[in-house]
Amino acid sequence: MNQFDEQLAVIRFQPDEEWQHVLILDDAICQKCRAKQCLTFCPSGVFRESTEAKQPLMVLYKQCVECGGCRLICDNIDFSYPKGGYGVTFLEG
Repeated sequence: MNQFDEQLAVIRFQPDEEWQHVLILDDAICQKCRAKQCLTFCPSGVFRESTEAKQPLMVLYKQCVECGGCRLICDNIDFSYPKGGYGVTFLEG
């Protein structure tokens, strides 16, 4: 088990089923993006390639660890922290 997996083991997720806190603003921009840094930068794999041409990326926001790195690497990603009572809870440290 690597260090990141060890850190994931000490957090709990309470996803908000009614509000997605990580969004792609414009799918057309993702279609033109060659780098797609979001696919490799996100430590928890929130962004995945899709086979649908109109929506080139899937956003698996329920597994977000709230590092906020996605908002730093791409202006086309809208990241907000989850509403109170939802999101990540750290069990230790």
